[in-house]
Amino acid sequence: MTDTTIVLRIDLTGQVREYDLGTDQSQQYRVIGRALFDSAEAVEHIERQEGPNVVVLARVHREGQPLNVRAAEVSDELDSQITQLIAGEVLFIGYISATDVITSLPEDVAALIREVCSRS
Repeated sequence: MTDTTIVLRIDLTGQVREYDLGTDQSQQYRVIGRALFDSAEAVEHIERQEGPNVVVLARVHREGQPLNVRAAEVSDELDSQITQLIAGEVLFIGYISATDVITSLPEDVAALIREVCSRS
């Protein structure tokens, strides 16, 4: 197992920031909270055929926050079945459902996020 767990945050301007959550679960939750400026809530779970699934985390207290257009575009490109609008800053993380483990974001998803967010 690697000592890094890389996830990506998309802010409201479409800026992408990489975070290393580490491998310790309590450290992961602290870093997620700092990245979102709040406690996190899973707003989307995207099942993938291969590799880890993708979970989109948003802040719990996001009511009144502007919609995150770039995060919504990424979700669309991943063929998600999103059930709610994404507001505020969001984190895209890798997740292995069978073992309930947060893992690094798959490389193809990270590349897609960077590509979508670099569009004018």
